[in-house]
Parts: sequence; C-alpha cells; structure tokens
Amino acid sequence: MIRQLTFLSCFALSACAVPVLMPLPAPTPQPPVVMDVPLSAKDRFVSSVAANGCALTSANTDMVMADAVLSREDLARVMTELRAEGGGEIVGQSFRLTSGACA
Repeated sequence: MIRQLTFLSCFALSACAVPVLMPLPAPTPQPPVVMDVPLSAKDRFVSSVAANGCALTSANTDMVMADAVLSREDLARVMTELRAEGGGEIVGQSFRLTSGACA
C-alpha cells in the first residue's frame, strides 16, 4: 500500500509541476517602412510626360500640368533645366523627353 501511495504521490506531484518552456523562436525581422518621398517638380513632370507618350504637346499640356501639379512658370523652369541637362529637346511644337523611360 505504501508503494502505491508513493507512486501515486509522485504521479500527482508531476501533474502540478511547471512545464519546461521551450525557448521562443526569434521574431522575424519586418521589412522597413517605406515613406512616400515627395517628388520634385522635375520628377513629377518627367513621370507625367512619360505616361502621356514621352512628349509634351499642345493637346496634352493641360493634362500634364494638372497631373504633375505644375504652374506655367514651373513648367517653363523644368523644361529649361531638362534641356540644359540633355534630358529633353524641343521638336517642332512639342517638348520631347530624351532620358529615362523615354530614351
């Protein structure tokens, strides 16, 4: 009887024991949060013109200006900068991009 009581008490005690916790796996690193960086007037102009056939014409000027959020003065400044850098050229009555996706 004492043997059974000893076995039973050991069994009961093992049921109350705190389980050994396995170490948790290291957390997986999260990708960095990419912030939307405001584009410059030139970048907005280039992406808008590229989306409209790589040329600024009298037919799409208003659409490009609205899409790129540019005034007439901004438009003139950006086109002058692009011409000076070799990123655009005047062809007839239009301004054509010669760099980036339009090269």
